[in-house]
Amino acid sequence: MFSHVMLGADDIDAAKKFYDATFKALGGREGSVDPKGRLIYLNKGGIFLVTKPIDGKPASCANGGTIGFAVDSEEQGAGVA
Repeated sequence: MFSHVMLGADDIDAAKKFYDATFKALGGREGSVDPKGRLIYLNKGGIFLVTKPIDGKPASCANGGTIGFAVDSEEQGAGVA
C-alpha cells in the first residue's frame, strides 16, 4: 500500500548521522544522498526519505512530510488527487 515516507529536516547531514545509526541498529544500511539533496533509505521494498521542505520554509510538523501510496497506474493515482 505505501510506496514511501518522507520527513522534512533542516540539516540533512545531522539527519543522516541520526538515521544511519538508527537503521544500522535495526539491521539496515546507511542512507545515500541523491542529486536533489534527499537522504534515501531502501529496505525490503520500503523507501524512507528525508529532505529539506520544497517550499524553502523551516521543517516543522509535516512541513516537508509526505506519505506516498503505491498505485497500479498513473490513472489510478490521479483518481485520488
